[in-house]
Amino acid sequence: MKLKRYQWGELIGLLFLLASTATQIFYVEPLKREIEWRMAAFNMQQNGQLQMSAIYGNRIATLHALKVPDAEISLVEAERDTMIKRYRTADANVSDYLIEKESVEGNLQIVVLVFFAIGMALAGFGRAMEMSAASWRD
Repeated sequence: MKLKRYQWGELIGLLFLLASTATQIFYVEPLKREIEWRMAAFNMQQNGQLQMSAIYGNRIATLHALKVPDAEISLVEAERDTMIKRYRTADANVSDYLIEKESVEGNLQIVVLVFFAIGMALAGFGRAMEMSAASWRD
């Protein structure tokens, strides 16, 4: 059985449809999940940073109220600054990752749409030609 040109076009169109689905399933969706996980981690980290700032703020206020020597208060402030710096570094890492992956996700979405459009056009054209050929035979 020899396939006609429009049947080959329809077959290629179906392959494009499969490629768009595979791109969506294996690349776009996992990337979206990873971005969502990192955003959730970022939100938890932000909450931790706020709690840490509040804890150290209360601790420093308590030390001031107890009239503890300034040297000890300075140590606690230095400890607070070190902890907050760790959070800020992690914040920057998460935001850099998200900014980097956002363009990749957008490009993959465009690829999926192009594959889908080409596949639908070829499959539709092939099907239309098949129906046209069937009507000529009848």
